[in-house]
Amino acid sequence: MTRPVFLYGTLCDPDLYEIVSGTAFNAVPASLPDVAIHWVAGEAFPIPVQQSGSTAQGVLVTPDDSARARLDFYELGFGYDVEERQVLTPDGPVTASVYVPEKEWSVGAAWSLSDWQNAHGPLTQLAAEEYMGLMATHAPEDAARAFPQVRMRAASRLRAMSDTAPEVFLPKMSGKPIHSEKHAQPYTDYFAVREDWLSFPTFDGGQSEIVKRASFMGGDAVTILPFDPATGEVLVIRQFRHGAYARGDTNPWTLEPAAGRIDPGEAPEETARRELLEETGVEARELHLVGRYYPSPGAYSEYLYSYVAIADLTGTDGGIAGLDDEAEDILRHTLPLDDALQMIESGAANTGPLILSLGWLALNRDRFR
Repeated sequence: MTRPVFLYGTLCDPDLYEIVSGTAFNAVPASLPDVAIHWVAGEAFPIPVQQSGSTAQGVLVTPDDSARARLDFYELGFGYDVEERQVLTPDGPVTASVYVPEKEWSVGAAWSLSDWQNAHGPLTQLAAEEYMGLMATHAPEDAARAFPQVRMRAASRLRAMSDTAPEVFLPKMSGKPIHSEKHAQPYTDYFAVREDWLSFPTFDGGQSEIVKRASFMGGDAVTILPFDPATGEVLVIRQFRHGAYARGDTNPWTLEPAAGRIDPGEAPEETARRELLEETGVEARELHLVGRYYPSPGAYSEYLYSYVAIADLTGTDGGIAGLDDEAEDILRHTLPLDDALQMIESGAANTGPLILSLGWLALNRDRFR
């Protein structure tokens, strides 16, 4: 049996602890003297702060070797060390392991587990399910580098569960059980590949045989096509795209609307305004939803929210934009809407969100005059 561990932060949540450790949450109340627990400013986790006279409330767990290895995997990759501290329990003082951050963080308000559970609990639990699956293939530091994308995919799952598409035809299939035999995730980085061996309900009331299916996993995203009603012009961007290059296209610099991933905790409309400004320098006056959709659901989990943004496009043609830390090299092109529609026929406009957004705008432009 390993040494007891004192927990003071997110792992005090029983559901998260059980996902991470793989064991039941058998904990006793404990406290750490001369320490206060605070939020990290602007982040969704806490840190211990040395503070004479304060007492950090938490719990003491005694994991077996397997559970301790899982706890270490979850914590150490994020720059935590293990220190041995004396903690107080109802039965007296106990020497316990405590995870403490190596990095100096900006200290925020006093930590509240219940506030964290309400604001971040479901997302963190879903992210932990995928994250702990990386233990078999990733060192803790490598897994931690993938964690922002893991959280983004978890946020997409939460969004999907709360925003299911209506069924308009019979028979109704939504909610019928899909039996999963097993699943694997052989690749994880900015994107992930998920494999499932499963059986699904069929339209005749039966059940399919067990089949293997694989999907490319990405976070939800937005696309934004700016339109200036005063001039009748739209702004499209051009950039190098690896997908087109990987296909063998000799012109992998594709024309698209502005686009970007939805950050966890961010509404699609917020992302649309942020990404439009980052990629084009244009501020959206109004946003109009074109549609919400899966571009290719047979093999890709990505879900898009496409918008047309009403904006002033004066002086925007030809500028180069993008974020240096993401190696973005984006060229802006401003042109009349009718010319952009001609690009669909010529094949110059060959990306789904651009074709869809241009078609929607062609049908609706009179309402903006």
